[in-house]
Amino acid sequence: MEKRNYDAGLPASSAPFNMCVRYGDLIFISGLPPFDEEFSRAVREAREQGHAIPPFPNPPFAEQVRLVMDNMKKLVEAAGSNMDCLLKVIVWLEDQRQAEEFDRIYRTYFTSRETLPARTRMQAGRTPMDCGLEVEAIGYVPRRSTRKTAPTRKRRAGRSSRKR
Repeated sequence: MEKRNYDAGLPASSAPFNMCVRYGDLIFISGLPPFDEEFSRAVREAREQGHAIPPFPNPPFAEQVRLVMDNMKKLVEAAGSNMDCLLKVIVWLEDQRQAEEFDRIYRTYFTSRETLPARTRMQAGRTPMDCGLEVEAIGYVPRRSTRKTAPTRKRRAGRSSRKR
């Protein structure tokens, strides 16, 4: 097995990690903050030039949740899986009072109650650049269904399988 990294074309901030790693049938999604292309570019440029990181623009919380979950979906699909194959999700909220709003949006990314992953949700002491949340996940890549044929019996050498 080899380790493969995926970025699904998402904006990078030059942080020292890969957004999605697949090893065999397992996928690991790094903590995703709600950074859009514009903010990621500003962070990347600040790091490259040795300047202070710009403040997070803080869009409405619902927009932050959708951006994180949309990005997670893109990464999971780039690795050959889907959201229903997530096994464990960890959510850090800047403010636990936003839990209901998070849950309302989060549920829409899964096809049913039965496909929801195990999850931990907690209030963070501080999120990256003071954004509203960060979400990470572990999942798997489903095996392709193969058409099964009836098992064949091995014949033992020198014996016939028919009764005489």
